Amino acid sequence: MKLLLQIPTAIIVVLILATWVASLRLVVLPPGSLKLRAMTALVYQGHGYRLVDSPRAMCGRQAYPAKDCEEVATNHLGKRVLLRLPYSQWLYDFTAPAAAGSSVAVEDTPLRTSIQ
Repeated sequence: MKLLLQIPTAIIVVLILATWVASLRLVVLPPGSLKLRAMTALVYQGHGYRLVDSPRAMCGRQAYPAKDCEEVATNHLGKRVLLRLPYSQWLYDFTAPAAAGSSVAVEDTPLRTSIQ
């Protein structure tokens, strides 16, 4: 009976360690992406990405993203794709790309208006 519990536990621990060591990430590319078709990709060495993320959300989290941030991120991902999965709108919504797309001018921020 103990062996039946140890085998699944060992498998789960190995999967967690492999995910951590290889830095595996699920990256969702929406329809209309720059170079890649709409898909959910399992990528390795996904540093800078969350466990489930998209290029638009990643660029939106940066304080000062470059104008071509999404293009650079997509090109970087294209070289590191391990597995291509079907596109999932639910996963894409989970990455919160709408919050990343909204940009506010410095003059309109609460801190800036409170100083003046």
